Amino acid sequence: MKKTRAPDLTDERIQTVLATLDSWKGKLTWDLLIAAVRDLTGIAYSRFTFSDYPEIANAFSLKKAALRGTWDSPPATPRDERVRAALEQVNRLQSKVDRLTQENQLLKEQFVTWAHNAERKGVTIMMLNTPLPKPERERSRGPK
Repeated sequence: MKKTRAPDLTDERIQTVLATLDSWKGKLTWDLLIAAVRDLTGIAYSRFTFSDYPEIANAFSLKKAALRGTWDSPPATPRDERVRAALEQVNRLQSKVDRLTQENQLLKEQFVTWAHNAERKGVTIMMLNTPLPKPERERSRGPK
């Protein structure tokens, strides 16, 4: 019997996966992440699909590294529901900040590579800063 292919990952689904990773607690494996995303979206993706997307692969690696060595005992949870919710939100947002900081660092490294290669090819800053041409709207409308 032939397996059906999961639909492509849209930006919305990628954000769902990243949000799941940002709020992850406990042991993290590809299989557990796939199961959590399947529970949220109803779609079963493969580890290879997730690892093909750099933002997911990097977020997974970063979260895995952050969770490494944190199995001892979780801190006592406050009794007040509002305080618990606030702490969960702080942890989720801190994870998101860590992930976005890592993504930003990777983009900076990519920019340095591009700048170096552009300089080697004789591309000047003035050439790079040239504004994009405006689209010719009249031509794209077609004949009237």
